[in-house]
Amino acid sequence: MRYAIITNPASGRMTVDRKRSELAKAAQILDAQIHGLDTGSTQELVQCAQELAARYDILVAAGGDGTFSDIINAIDPAQTPVAYLPLGTGNAMRYALKYKGDLIDIAMRIRDGRIHNYDLINCDDKKRAFTVSVGFEGTVIRLRDRYVAQGAAGFKTYLKAVLNSYLKEYKHAGARITIDGEVFEIKNLLSLMIVKHPYYGYGMNVVPGARFDDRRMHICCLDSGPFKSLIGGITAFTIGNRIGQYYTGSRLTVKLDRPLALQYNGNSGWEADAFTFKVLPGALKIKC
Repeated sequence: MRYAIITNPASGRMTVDRKRSELAKAAQILDAQIHGLDTGSTQELVQCAQELAARYDILVAAGGDGTFSDIINAIDPAQTPVAYLPLGTGNAMRYALKYKGDLIDIAMRIRDGRIHNYDLINCDDKKRAFTVSVGFEGTVIRLRDRYVAQGAAGFKTYLKAVLNSYLKEYKHAGARITIDGEVFEIKNLLSLMIVKHPYYGYGMNVVPGARFDDRRMHICCLDSGPFKSLIGGITAFTIGNRIGQYYTGSRLTVKLDRPLALQYNGNSGWEADAFTFKVLPGALKIKC
């Protein structure tokens, strides 16, 4: 198979030269060239991905969850298989794919692996996602992006965004949630998580029951106070999250009494007072 590695020069804190150096051995294992380091915007990266998808068998996204998200939204990942080399910080996809070892080990796994058919989530007919949430996390991601723009990085930056969001920035909303025709009322929504695999960044196991290939969305609704939220955070890093109401379904709508922010794949999304999500069975072909 012919591989092409694509990476975003602007993501993370690595310089272009460092990224090229980090990816060199993986590129050799996959007999692939490294693309995207000369792009100057997300739109240029998207165009690069679309051009590569027409020429290569496997498009290998090298970066964090945001870069992987950009790639699967730039092409049709049901037609062009993708692979993933983790270069980011949180790297939820690294945990979802159960990667072990360094980039060389992962490149060899990709080379020797097979193509899996996984599901994705359609978000308002705007984006494809493997994790998406409405509420608290949208505020967290916006604060994190603000801190990163000021030069901060790493887990401490994410934790600072979490604490400031919970204590000051985020305002709860009432929600009416419909899952495959069944209606639920939430008075003080903290977070509505809709996922295809269990993990958030840094290995947080937030929806332990989620599966990538079962043709269902896995939904966790949180309306917790400070004590339960703390317990949920601790268990997410250990035995898996144990708070919230858990559901599965193929279609979900949410109507809010005020607009809330959405995050998808660790990226800041849009604000709205209503959202629609549906499962996309087998929409992601990934070699691993």
